[in-house]
Amino acid sequence: MPNVILITTDQQRYDTLGCNGNSFIHTPNLDELAAQGARFERAYCTNPVCTPSRVSIMTGQLPSHHGSYNIGTVAADTSGFLSSVLTDAGYRTHQLGKAHFYPWDTASPETRRPDGMEPFYDFAGFETAELSVGHSDWGVNSHYEKWLEEKGIRKGRHMPQLQVKRLFPNDPYQTGDWGMPVNCHSGAWIVDRAEHFLRDRPKDRPFYLNIGFQDPHHPLAVPEEWPKIPEDTIPDPEGAFDPGLAHLKALSEGRIEEAFGGRYGIAGNQDTVWKDVPLEIRKKVRSYYYSMVELFDRQIGELIALLKKYEVFEDTLLMITSDHGDMLFDHGLGEKGPMAFEEVLRVPLIMGLPGRIRPQTVSEPVSLADLYPTVLDYLGLSAETFCDGISLRPLLEGGAMTRKGVQAEFMEEKDAIRYRCFMTKEWKLAEYPGESFGELYHLTEDPKEQHNLWAEPEYLMIKYELLRQYLQEMQRQEPAAQRPCRC
Repeated sequence: MPNVILITTDQQRYDTLGCNGNSFIHTPNLDELAAQGARFERAYCTNPVCTPSRVSIMTGQLPSHHGSYNIGTVAADTSGFLSSVLTDAGYRTHQLGKAHFYPWDTASPETRRPDGMEPFYDFAGFETAELSVGHSDWGVNSHYEKWLEEKGIRKGRHMPQLQVKRLFPNDPYQTGDWGMPVNCHSGAWIVDRAEHFLRDRPKDRPFYLNIGFQDPHHPLAVPEEWPKIPEDTIPDPEGAFDPGLAHLKALSEGRIEEAFGGRYGIAGNQDTVWKDVPLEIRKKVRSYYYSMVELFDRQIGELIALLKKYEVFEDTLLMITSDHGDMLFDHGLGEKGPMAFEEVLRVPLIMGLPGRIRPQTVSEPVSLADLYPTVLDYLGLSAETFCDGISLRPLLEGGAMTRKGVQAEFMEEKDAIRYRCFMTKEWKLAEYPGESFGELYHLTEDPKEQHNLWAEPEYLMIKYELLRQYLQEMQRQEPAAQRPCRC
């Protein structure tokens, strides 16, 4: 059976790759992988914040089915995780980098202190794990921190490598120049530890390596020595939002907690007044964000070189994606959270398996929940638990999709904002339970989502048909118990 490597970045938009149409960014390694395998134009996360999206990848289920509906929730049952299934199938399984299946700011399997460089054992279905929690200068902890200590970089000693020169006060992205050298960056740690894994793994077993890069999630602390993309080459933020969408108006004005808040803070977006962020900051933020992706591309190049050095590249199912995107001031908004725009739901997805996945561009809408059943299909294994996702293997081998569209969900507490979103080849519909507003975009004619057609009478039948298709898809996904007899 082939090896499996699943790589996730954090908060990376679809438009961050040259192969996805970006003219100002330089991502030669990712572009080459995309040219050699399958590049997906319409891949959607199941939720626009970290934990629920990542648990969906590991289970093939929507948040409403796996239960980890938001940041701060606990993945209580990992027995159906892809890691558990492949461990049981005899794979050598290892988690490296960010996982975020558990809460990050309270006691959890992710926040315990490691014993030196020794990995955690039996973590979320993985045999072993080496973790980092958080992002850039927030993310110097766990096994990554221990690795830095071996290089003489220790917290609490005013180390210049740990200092960030923030460029602006009151910048929600905390953009700045980081004293951390590129060769000590968290991505460099991942590459180094990946080589140890590839070198020391048992050669008589296939392996599953799950890698979580921290970037390009804020804080946008970029190594000072790393070149930044010139701001004048990057387009300014585009578009606005329908002011009738009360949650987006409140979000823009910094009133989201007041208007829609519950017991916990709105995930990914709380007190920032987005409408007041000056253009100077917006341009700099976008430059540093895309520059972080260029650094990730270099690290991917180093990782691919290792796969070839250890002669596993040709026999490895490789998938590269992100858990969700980032608004980056498009539509006048930032970061992530209770929004259904393409900027946060649509993510990069590249998939390769030499000799079995031919070079191609896939235009059909797919879900990150599809990765779980796709992996099992290529390995000849069956899912022991119910999946919302479907295997993409038939599509990659010339077949057609068996569904009308894909779904995304957002849920805060019961007294806070939530939505269910349905994306087809042409349309996007977002329905907000309990609210009078909603969203309907004709993506074919309005890819920037500037014209919300939800309340337009002439689109009533379109809205009805999309809701009907959505209900049909939900019915298909209803799990059923086995029934061996009529009694």
